[in-house]
Amino acid sequence: MTIEQQRPSTGEASASRPLSANEEFLYAFDRGDDLGVFGPRGLVLGGWRLHGQLDLSSVQLALNDVVARHEALRTAIIRDEDAPCACVYPPGPVDLTVVDLPSAPGQADREHRAHEFIEEVDQAGRLGATQRPLLQARLGRFDDEDAVLVLVTHHTVSDGWSMNVLMRDFVICYATRRGLPAPELPAMRQYGEYVAWQQKARQSESTAVAHEYWKTKLAGGTFLTLPTDRPRRLDVPPVYSAYRFLFDQELTRAVTALAKSLHSSPFMVLYACFNLFLHRRTGVSDIVSPILTSGRGEPEFEQTVGALFNFLPIRTDLSGCADFAGLVHRTRAALLEAYSYELPFNDVIAQSDPELMRGPASNVDSVITGFQISQFPPELETEGIGDIRYTGLRRRLISSDDISEIPDGNLWDFYLDPAGDVVGHVRFNSRDFDRQTIIGMVDEYRELLRASLRSPRSALPR
Repeated sequence: MTIEQQRPSTGEASASRPLSANEEFLYAFDRGDDLGVFGPRGLVLGGWRLHGQLDLSSVQLALNDVVARHEALRTAIIRDEDAPCACVYPPGPVDLTVVDLPSAPGQADREHRAHEFIEEVDQAGRLGATQRPLLQARLGRFDDEDAVLVLVTHHTVSDGWSMNVLMRDFVICYATRRGLPAPELPAMRQYGEYVAWQQKARQSESTAVAHEYWKTKLAGGTFLTLPTDRPRRLDVPPVYSAYRFLFDQELTRAVTALAKSLHSSPFMVLYACFNLFLHRRTGVSDIVSPILTSGRGEPEFEQTVGALFNFLPIRTDLSGCADFAGLVHRTRAALLEAYSYELPFNDVIAQSDPELMRGPASNVDSVITGFQISQFPPELETEGIGDIRYTGLRRRLISSDDISEIPDGNLWDFYLDPAGDVVGHVRFNSRDFDRQTIIGMVDEYRELLRASLRSPRSALPR
């Protein structure tokens, strides 16, 4: 059956282009305009506190400038069974909603209310993949000089890294619109240029070598899945929830210290413990599980807005591993090796043994669990631009029962806060898992991490 092409009815599109590897990946999860990847809940959000007197007309114009600057925000994926493609459309005005937030007595109270506002936007957020532009803004104002800005994009055209590029560009455009001193917008490449580069890279000798690496590395492997609390229902819409938690400074310092002593990163230590957690949960020693990367190995695309994120399967064998320090070494080696041969997930799967997807393909009573540490582009050195200052609201600790969706499965996400602790959340489909199950997993992981760090050269905790 051919999927009917769906083109926005307004504006003339540019010539079509092929889909990127990531767009192909997302396209594989297509369930129509109302559900799944192309549905109105496939969103990426970012929130910031703004300090300084805001001119709302300049806010609107600056948001429109951002849409004009980044073609990804004006791109439609044309769904066609035989030849899907993407088209870029002309700029249009951003949907900006302004609300007054109740005054709070102190900064701590306002900070908490700001995070509540983000969660409210997340729960209410709707943005279909065929709407234009694929950027919305919600501005909550405590008073004339203290506000919260939440940017919302569709996940088909953006990722976490992109959100911070958009915010940086917005504040520069805002200052420029106000006639105030501001840095120049950095040079950037459009997502269409990234797609062209990726198409060419697929024909390179290094890509051929990487294909052979993944074919050999994943031979005989199967993605590890975790059992759900009940049989999965693919005929009903998912309801994604987020359980948010905090690892205290003492535990975070121990992670950082062990990482330094083993010439590793904190991510490597956290992921090594995640492998141990998966082993304890399933009894499997030969573990294949995905991490998420920024997909920005080429520096020229650091300023590109688009869906560049990548799933990278990591295979780690725990057999014969004597202690946690040894497991960190194995995990480090597996990660560094995978990074050096990184390919788009679809290209990796195309070269792999069909058995690799056997577990996920059954999709009845278990799911894949992804793992990542949130990565952000370097911040501007200045504390403010023009007459406003902005700070990211990344310390999100309010759990939610209804948030934006991911394509499938569970996702564990960690953020190393400069305050010295680790902010984490697990995103899961509440039709698959009870919240208490997820809380139990996080508690088990935390205690396993604590025990492993306490005696990294003792036998692995059992």
